[in-house]
Amino acid sequence: GCFGSRPTQAQTYSLDDCIRMALAKNQTVLNSQLDIHAADYRIKEAKSALLPSIDFTGQSLYYKDLPAQYAPASAFGGPLGEYSKMTLSMKQTTTASLQLSQSLYNQALLTGVKVARASQQATVLQDKVVREEVVYNVTATYYTVQVLDDNLVRLRQNIANLEKTIHVNASLRDNDLVSVNVHNRMLINLENLRNQYENQKLLADKNLTQLKYLMDIPAQDSMAVEKFNYSETLISSSNDDISRRLDIRLQETQVKLSRLEKKTVLAGYLPVLSNRFNYGYTAYYDQFGPGKQINDDWIKSSYFAVTLAIPVFDGFRKQNQIRQKEILIQKNVNTLNMMKSNASREVLDARQNYYTNKNLVLSSKKSLDLAEQLFSSAQAEYENGITSVTDFLNAQNDLSNARSNYSSALLNLKLTELSLKKASGTLLNY
Repeated sequence: GCFGSRPTQAQTYSLDDCIRMALAKNQTVLNSQLDIHAADYRIKEAKSALLPSIDFTGQSLYYKDLPAQYAPASAFGGPLGEYSKMTLSMKQTTTASLQLSQSLYNQALLTGVKVARASQQATVLQDKVVREEVVYNVTATYYTVQVLDDNLVRLRQNIANLEKTIHVNASLRDNDLVSVNVHNRMLINLENLRNQYENQKLLADKNLTQLKYLMDIPAQDSMAVEKFNYSETLISSSNDDISRRLDIRLQETQVKLSRLEKKTVLAGYLPVLSNRFNYGYTAYYDQFGPGKQINDDWIKSSYFAVTLAIPVFDGFRKQNQIRQKEILIQKNVNTLNMMKSNASREVLDARQNYYTNKNLVLSSKKSLDLAEQLFSSAQAEYENGITSVTDFLNAQNDLSNARSNYSSALLNLKLTELSLKKASGTLLNY
């Protein structure tokens, strides 16, 4: 069957239907959603460094050879200048302790939370970039199918009109009123039109298959798109504000991230204040005996400590890290400026292309209307023997060219409108 007469059970999808299905099933979009979830957990991870940490430690230590050390003999009533070898440890030492640690002030950790949040913003924007690309591809393919369908309807009408004239011409030929050559010329034109139709149908089927692929619909499933809406082709689009563009906003986030990373390094120059509380038990035994203690005694101990660490000198490591971060910041700023400049040019070019194609649609529609009128007139005049077959076939060729030009102009207008929306950051509404 021909492309325009698809099975009646084929479900018709609107552009919104296609976009929503594609966004729901696209694997790249699904992966970017997982990246957002991972970014949420990175924020929680960064915040967790500010919370207390509790550790339980247990150890059983057994010395095969006890360590010894020398001590002044005079300390134990011996002569001055002599040293005695002594051992203060026992063969087996068993310890168990519970320790709570808390960071009281650590600027690097506080900045780390800000870095994680900025990274999450970048991930969310990257997800929108991915979604925008899906929306663009689905919309462009949908428009292509719509315009090709519209063109096929016109082609079928052209073929039907020519078949009608050929039927009349066959009677004239059978009555020797026109030559066989004249009839054959008409048949050749009809065959050319049918070939155009098959080529257009093949192209439309390929684009419909591509649309199914983007929507994750099985290729063998039947589907159709809504008819082309001519009123939408004259809608102007968006303004020249490039600040809404996703790639610009993503790069601005990269600049913010690189500056925060520099602050993280600078925080390494600041003091770190922390506290620690330890509560534990220790037991000793004079030989290897798991679970045994001298006098069945566990010696309790506990302490609380506040630690202040002040960086003094690190071999210029942080200084060199800061220089690297400053270079990265400058590179990101340069890239942002370049992107803004390119974006402004892209919007200007897209707007010019849009209005140029808008005018081409209007002029090509006038040409098509005129060509249809001329063909109808030439067809009637030829069937009444008023004009020659050459004039009739010229009118037919003019109609084919006008139809092809109008179809191309329609598609180009929709695609340039799409490009203008993307260039000005107004494409994504999902």
